[in-house]
Amino acid sequence: MGIEFDIDRIGGLRAIRALEDLVVRVGDTAMKHFRQGVVPDKKPDRSPVTVADLEAEKAIREYVFTQFPEAEFFGEETGRKGDNPGLRFIVDPIDGTRAFVRGFPTWSVLVGIESDGVPVAGIAYMPAAGDLFSAVQGGGTTHNGKAVRVSKLGPLADADVCHGGLQQFTLTGVGDALVRLAGACDMARGCPDFDGYRQVLLGRSDAMVDPGVQPYDVCAPAILIREAGGTFTSLDGQETIYDGGAIASNGVIHDELVAALSATPYQ
Repeated sequence: MGIEFDIDRIGGLRAIRALEDLVVRVGDTAMKHFRQGVVPDKKPDRSPVTVADLEAEKAIREYVFTQFPEAEFFGEETGRKGDNPGLRFIVDPIDGTRAFVRGFPTWSVLVGIESDGVPVAGIAYMPAAGDLFSAVQGGGTTHNGKAVRVSKLGPLADADVCHGGLQQFTLTGVGDALVRLAGACDMARGCPDFDGYRQVLLGRSDAMVDPGVQPYDVCAPAILIREAGGTFTSLDGQETIYDGGAIASNGVIHDELVAALSATPYQ
């Protein structure tokens, strides 16, 4: 990616462990709302938001500005504050709010750290599933404290590929790509939100195709996938989290997958 981030700039691995502890506390607090059930409000774009989203983002934002006052913060619910592209915290307090509201255990708390446009650290916690993923550039990815690696299966014709919800394809004008995906791989299965990335990190699936996303949806997944030995790009193969879509794969099938989704012959 052309950048090396010095983790000592933010206090080293001790700071990452403290951030993990915060994410776990925030997620466990959100679990209380999850168990009780919540009635969501609607944002202007018609997407749901709950008291759990707002409380979680407030707690993370306050922590970030207490510990890293020079940092920039970009959260789904409260937007941007600060101006420091060299140290930006990108947060989705409840990724999968629709799942959260309906009682599906696949929602997560996502915190990514970006430096000059490149994700350099990421934490994803799925409280209802008991899964904590963490990664720092150059340090690999862990799942509940143990190192994980993506699969090495290929070619695409033999691969299992997760994908986001049907509306993510249709509302972004790439519905035909989902049809091509179904014909190009061995199995295409719907695993919206971070759940699809989790399946890739655990080697259960070989790729995740995720159109219609924002940077806070994919900053943490990007570094988690890369540090687990995989490849993360936009739908057209660019190394960015700002293109509105994402492909995360084991790397082996990545170029085939990009070509299949774009209807470009694979060379």
